[in-house]
Amino acid sequence: MVPLESSLEAVLETDIEIVMGRMAPYLDQINAVLRHGHVVYETYPADIVIDHDSSTQAHCTFRHTLAEAHRVLDDLPNVRHMEIRGQNLWLLESANVVVRFKKTDEDGVSSNYRTPQAVAFDGGEELPGLPPLPTRLTAGYLLDGTGTGFVRSQISLPTNRGALWCAAIVPLDAREADEAAWYEVTRQRRAF
Repeated sequence: MVPLESSLEAVLETDIEIVMGRMAPYLDQINAVLRHGHVVYETYPADIVIDHDSSTQAHCTFRHTLAEAHRVLDDLPNVRHMEIRGQNLWLLESANVVVRFKKTDEDGVSSNYRTPQAVAFDGGEELPGLPPLPTRLTAGYLLDGTGTGFVRSQISLPTNRGALWCAAIVPLDAREADEAAWYEVTRQRRAF
């Protein structure tokens, strides 16, 4: 029997150019959502933040990101929010993708505990209520080494072995009129 992850690769779109081309109409909104979570966290008083470890910081930022995602994405045409097994997902029907929001590393990989739900999402397994064919993506934010400075928003294609690829979103106010809204930041991996 062929594992589900392998059998879906023939059906799910994984090409970065195609997927990110489909995501283009949503990239500015996703970037704004991710930046909002961090900006709000930065307003916390120093005497409160001093007690936060990186996990608490990520959780607080995520809660603000999630609230902003509902405000920005829920009323867009052909966008549907779903909560499946505790995961908040947005199905972008016209792009044929489903997106989750996470804090990620420079490779676009989520750094939190790998729950069975996350493993199922990353592996392309069937999730109740989710159509089987949308490409699963992680919309993430990358912080600097101190964990305080926002480096970039990014989109990655997760697998159970890391991210297949990762693309940085170029903020609207930082790009030229003819510049693409994203560029690939996937690092080369050693073959051995």
